[in-house]
Amino acid sequence: MFAIRTMGVVIALSATAAFAGDQTLLRADEVSLQSGLTRAEVIADYQAARAAGRIAEGDGNVLRPDETLARSTLTREAVIADFQAARAAGQIPSGDQ
Repeated sequence: MFAIRTMGVVIALSATAAFAGDQTLLRADEVSLQSGLTRAEVIADYQAARAAGRIAEGDGNVLRPDETLARSTLTREAVIADFQAARAAGQIPSGDQ
């Protein structure tokens, strides 16, 4: 019993070591942080995007239901009928199916 438990621990540690060795390290000389833009250009781009409404700021940009473009063309009764037909045809899985 002790040997089986010990073997399980050895296998688990070996697998962990194998996956840990698969990580790719980045070296500082391989990473470039130069964008080619000046600070003023970046600020100007940000301000233009913000003025155009392309920057999300917290919860202030959450659309209300009446502002969304997705509008259904079906009535509630049509959606319920489609659902019932799909359920009767076995197209909606339930439980362990």
